[in-house]
Amino acid sequence: MRKGNTIRSIIGRKIKNNRKMKKRLRKKLHKGEFQQFGISIYVPVNVDNVKEKLDAIVDVAENNNILFIGGGFGYFMLPSAEYGNMDIPKKIETLINFIALSNEPQHKAIIGYFINPYEKEISINIAEKVKSELKEVLQTEFKINERIDLWN
Repeated sequence: MRKGNTIRSIIGRKIKNNRKMKKRLRKKLHKGEFQQFGISIYVPVNVDNVKEKLDAIVDVAENNNILFIGGGFGYFMLPSAEYGNMDIPKKIETLINFIALSNEPQHKAIIGYFINPYEKEISINIAEKVKSELKEVLQTEFKINERIDLWN
């Protein structure tokens, strides 16, 4: 093995290269100061209560000045025109395509993301408030993950 080809040196070079990345490229790739974080949610539902649960989730998002993008069983929520020409993060775009194009629901659930359209991430206080409001409103078990990188 040649000197300099160890795993440690390869990882070291990648880290060093990321630091040298130009601001324009970091912005394009949504790295560093341009990352956007959100909250993912998974709520098991059935056909009878999907609209009711989806409305409850959207109400919680609106109460906390954040957006919910997602859906299930052929229903999905997208940002309204008031947010302008907003860049839809890669993970959310993939989810929307999955929900819209699947004929048969793969998961009997509402799957989506909460995002803050005005800031790069959702604060810890708002995340905790959203969790407690969802427990109260949904009255069912659900999975929630905080601080999801929406682009990578």
